[in-house]
Amino acid sequence: MIVLFQNGIGIEEPFVKRFPYNSLVSSVSFVSVKQEDNGVLKHGGFSMLAAGVHSYRRSMDEATEKLEALFDAFESQGVSCTIESDIQPYRWQKHILNGSTNPVSVICGGSSCQEMVKNDYCRRLLEETMEEIFVLGKRVTGKAFPGVDGIVDPQSATEYISSIPVPVYTSMLVDSQCKRPMERDVILKNPIDLAEKHGVSVPHMKALYALVTMVEESYIK
Repeated sequence: MIVLFQNGIGIEEPFVKRFPYNSLVSSVSFVSVKQEDNGVLKHGGFSMLAAGVHSYRRSMDEATEKLEALFDAFESQGVSCTIESDIQPYRWQKHILNGSTNPVSVICGGSSCQEMVKNDYCRRLLEETMEEIFVLGKRVTGKAFPGVDGIVDPQSATEYISSIPVPVYTSMLVDSQCKRPMERDVILKNPIDLAEKHGVSVPHMKALYALVTMVEESYIK
């Protein structure tokens, strides 16, 4: 069984095609953590995992049983876990933060999430991008988001960011600082493609995608 712990939208299908005979679990991690050095992780104040079986080899029951055994191990170490029949609303819920703070932090040149929401103009940019994600995610899934951490609209999302007691730096920002390829496709390009398919306007996401692409191309030749 393959378990994916990765941010973004549309992450599953490449693995389904590459490993058609393996069960596949899509997992969403709500974790505050920063890698400060090789093998050195600084944890924040929360951790939660949500997962669901995306595809299975023999039976759904067998794949679910294996997932339950894995999550029992996580829960024994104090990690809150939930298994969902449809994980995509949770994936879009996480993307409210991922799809906005990740690219904006890169363009800001290294700001923490808390620093971004303190600036009125940047906060407005984040909230307008988040609104696009809310609309698009509900159109794609046909479902309401689960409201993890009380995030039910853009304003509650930025308020949540402000409430986190330790600085949060995005994974895309760390990738850019280390001159690595960023997760541009799963964070921005895949949702933009879905927006075009479903007739949803996402001008902020398109602008952010263009800008982070230019940033990446400046250091990867």
